[in-house]
Amino acid sequence: MFKALRREFMIVNSLLILTILYGALTAFYFVTWLRMEQSTTFTIAQHMSAPAYDKRDAENPRLFISTIGTATYEYIRDVPASNIFKYFDTLYASDSFSTSLTDRILVQVVEKDSDSGLLRLDERYYKYVRQQIDSSTIKIVVLETTNLVKSLHSTRNILLLIAASSLPFILAVSKFTTDRSIRPLEMMLARQMDFFSDISHELRTPLTVALTNLAVIESNKEQSVASQEKWIGFLKDQLERMTNLVNEMLYLESMSLPVTTGLDENIDFSSLIDRYMKSVTPLLSQKQLTLETHVRPGIYLSADKEALTRLVSVLIDNAIKYTPDGGTINVNLWQTNRKTLFTVKNTGDGIESRHMDRLFDRLYRVKKSRSTSEGGKGLGLAIAKSVVEKYNGTITVDSEVGKYTAFTVTLPRHQGNKGDCPRYVRIG
Repeated sequence: MFKALRREFMIVNSLLILTILYGALTAFYFVTWLRMEQSTTFTIAQHMSAPAYDKRDAENPRLFISTIGTATYEYIRDVPASNIFKYFDTLYASDSFSTSLTDRILVQVVEKDSDSGLLRLDERYYKYVRQQIDSSTIKIVVLETTNLVKSLHSTRNILLLIAASSLPFILAVSKFTTDRSIRPLEMMLARQMDFFSDISHELRTPLTVALTNLAVIESNKEQSVASQEKWIGFLKDQLERMTNLVNEMLYLESMSLPVTTGLDENIDFSSLIDRYMKSVTPLLSQKQLTLETHVRPGIYLSADKEALTRLVSVLIDNAIKYTPDGGTINVNLWQTNRKTLFTVKNTGDGIESRHMDRLFDRLYRVKKSRSTSEGGKGLGLAIAKSVVEKYNGTITVDSEVGKYTAFTVTLPRHQGNKGDCPRYVRIG
């Protein structure tokens, strides 16, 4: 699938870049040609409108002006195409034109139906304009444009060379952008496949255990319920495990929905953290953990209380779970002018860098065997991230293997905050 998608994307990319590049080159050539036309047209127009030719005003010496009577002009059109120079009154800007050259140019001008155009003679180029200036006189201005035309041709050739030589570069750029664009999709699909594999495993295990216990119960139908209490208990545990997993998944999906302002309230985030820390005091004592907190009171957030509670519980519970006996947990809450920051840091094994990119993925575990044994489902950090992002915040992790792990939540500051005095609490 991705091979075909990459090929199609590369083709579209290449065509788009080619269109833009060739469009730019064509536009540059057109602008160059337009400037040449404007320059020559302006020069000819100046001399066409002048009552008499003045060498002192000539900006281009390779120019001549010929005038002829209207009746004579009609006559020479039927004369063989030579020796018509004598019928014209010609003025030169310099001696650049010989009589024979002037005659040959005038012959071509007379033969042309158009009153203006470009002539080519002996590998040189001349632009002419023919105009009847009054009822009895026709005026012809001829300007040599060889250098300008050759410069335009040179520009055209250079642009064509650029266009041709740019093909390998365009293909390389297209391949690079295609790879950069497709890689996230491949990673997303790979993660999705991992997710489906994990979720199927999470559901298959309790289902298998539940069905096994149910089979044991069915095989002993003659026994009382009380006598099969052990198997019923096992069955209940597995069903509760599946129920919790499904509920967590549903809650995680609900976090992806737009914020429902009707459910939000002004939450004292400081008090919420304090209450939760007090609730986990028995766990801290059991593992002989030291809890150090630096919580600024009166920090309020406009949010759903359940969402904030889940955020706090996920980060603090993870810290307790992965801090070795006798370790330390730091919980901090403070504000800047625009942001509210909540951090949870714990000593312990830390997290290797290879896990960082996937740490917040659904059902992803750094140590699967350990997480499973401790009841983790791999959804906690995914829920924490979804809660934070729902309220336009960010969550980041910093860790050093063998030393610590720290999670930092940054949320927009709520204007209803009260109090500025921090407090420091040490439990343990």
